[in-house]
Amino acid sequence: MKYIFVCMLTITAVSAKAQHTDTLSTDTSKTKKLKEVVVTATRTAKSLMQLPMPVSTISNKEIKNRGLVRLNEILAEQTGLSVLPDAHGQGIQIQGFSPDYTMIMLDGLPLIGRTTGILDLSRITTNNIDKIEIVKGPVSSLYGSDAMAGVINIISATPPLGGSGSISARYGTNKNADISLNGGYATQRLSLSGFVNRYSSGGYTLVPQSGSATVSPFIGYTLNGRLGYKFSDATNVKIQVRNYTNTADNNFLVDDDRITGDGTEKDLNISAGLTHRFTEKFTGDVRLYHAGYSTKSLLRNTADNSIYDETFFDQNFNRAELQGDYKILTSLRFTGGVGGQTESVVATRYNEKKTFQSGYAYGQADWTPFKRLNIIGGGRFDTHSVYRSQFSPKLAASYQLSDKFVILASTGKGYKAPDFRQLYLNFTNAVVGYSVFGTEEAAFELQKLLDQGQIASILIDPASLRTLNAESSTAYNFGYRYRPFTNLMWTVNLFRNNIRDLIDSEPIAIKTNGQSVFSYLNLQHVYTQGAETDVTYSFLKHWTVAGGMQYLEAYDQTVLDKIKAGQVFGTDQATRETVKVKKSQYGGLLNRSKYMANARIAYQDDKTGIITSVRAIYRGRYGFSDVDGNGIVNRDDEYVKGYVLFNASVSKLFINNQLRLQLTGENLGNYKNPGAISNLPGTLVYAGITYNLNKQ
Repeated sequence: MKYIFVCMLTITAVSAKAQHTDTLSTDTSKTKKLKEVVVTATRTAKSLMQLPMPVSTISNKEIKNRGLVRLNEILAEQTGLSVLPDAHGQGIQIQGFSPDYTMIMLDGLPLIGRTTGILDLSRITTNNIDKIEIVKGPVSSLYGSDAMAGVINIISATPPLGGSGSISARYGTNKNADISLNGGYATQRLSLSGFVNRYSSGGYTLVPQSGSATVSPFIGYTLNGRLGYKFSDATNVKIQVRNYTNTADNNFLVDDDRITGDGTEKDLNISAGLTHRFTEKFTGDVRLYHAGYSTKSLLRNTADNSIYDETFFDQNFNRAELQGDYKILTSLRFTGGVGGQTESVVATRYNEKKTFQSGYAYGQADWTPFKRLNIIGGGRFDTHSVYRSQFSPKLAASYQLSDKFVILASTGKGYKAPDFRQLYLNFTNAVVGYSVFGTEEAAFELQKLLDQGQIASILIDPASLRTLNAESSTAYNFGYRYRPFTNLMWTVNLFRNNIRDLIDSEPIAIKTNGQSVFSYLNLQHVYTQGAETDVTYSFLKHWTVAGGMQYLEAYDQTVLDKIKAGQVFGTDQATRETVKVKKSQYGGLLNRSKYMANARIAYQDDKTGIITSVRAIYRGRYGFSDVDGNGIVNRDDEYVKGYVLFNASVSKLFINNQLRLQLTGENLGNYKNPGAISNLPGTLVYAGITYNLNKQ
């Protein structure tokens, strides 16, 4: 009933203002997206309306109209997505999964650089992209590890025939500057494009009295080049190079000591692909990919110029893949592939260079037995040099009850491999004194601490720690797409994810200084479930209203069983007495909001060139900390209260739409929570200008 209530509440709120009209707005209405081709969900081009999985797209036009230039900014406004900050950047949460479980791809190839599990979305600019495709639910049957929650694929723009180019700039609060130069040239055979972006900020502090920056000043550069050449109607090649560098000016206090120094971050991606159509029915692809990611930091105490901390992290990823696509019948299409990859890390926190090797094979059948029914089934088999082999199947179907109503259902397995950190980390915090060891290092390092007399008690014998299993999930999604008339689109999706062997850090020993020694182990059973709905309605020629909502439950089943057995205790917030925790008090997994919602209203008039929109993003309260020390959230003072962010933009087009002037505001209500949310510095206001050399 909760799911039905969530869905009906959203459609009622939006439809109350609806007026029946067949006139489509030129704004980014989802009714236009029905004919859009999507490639991420199946690895082949397929109509969005046909896809039997929860998929959404964000167009380049929509991003420009909202005045948003970084990936984290645009994803934060999408239904069911939550941007989460940590010390290493901003990641994305999908269907209650942490950012570790979503694969971020550029043109179908994975981006690397997750030093703590989060891939920082703010390092990705959206100024040179065609669209973003978001697939929710496990896609491990096609993409393997890290796609347990879903995939976000950033698809680069291809230049039109002839020459094209643009320059854009945005400047605003905190000396935030984003400047881009884009150029391209294309003929019937040749396609060339280049892109340069400079992104900088003066940084900010949420706690001025601390004397330290929450985000340090930085300067980042992105350079991107793409080459495509069509040798014949059957053969073409594509080469792409992307390089990102960032330098941060660190300056903070530790006790009374001033610590300063530069931190650098580099990200290089090189890919090459060859496509050949052997027959009208069979097409083959060869893809080669290299990615390198590195960070380096040298921090000194300004009092005596002594080294406070020196760290580095170097990761390399190489992949070769073959894919074939065969149209067996008019109604049946098979896609399959094989590949191999190597991944290595050399870092301050690892004793030596660590390397993984893996291989995989996948296959997928796309069958339309009759016009209204589409069935997609397939699977992927992965082998790995460290953990056991994985098989990830999936089955999805869509049925068109009418031209206006399509039912979707899918189920599949997802998995996430243990990463280098969970297996090989060797880290001791020199200031606080705690230690964290990967499972392959725990026994040896703990014995060293014992020999040195640093261990007061052992909580878990590291010899009893089993080799980590890959985390796995079984997912179920069910929903529909409904278009009762041309300019109204309503989507609903119900989901359930049963997660096995979730990898979590646990204390295995207590040091004589009172601090803990941590390692990693698999948890038995965690689940997330919920519902989300999205509605878009265009009316009165120039207007579009839209809204979405997600209801989410995310729990550790082991904790629920212990609560039911009366084995979980907490401290009463008022009386400070020890009490049994009730099921209704258990807040579930940290950093998950039970309710999230968004709404927007947009206006676009092609005649006057005026485009404007106002957006609201609501995030309900969520568990943040364990105050009473029982390992779960169960008290009101352990939550971050719910909040609403208001964003708005207005722009004016001139000179046949070649020139755009724009004002953008984010967090106009100036909401801040310095203790819990580091990526909300208050109200942000930007002024932007874009000039296109070719007419729009």
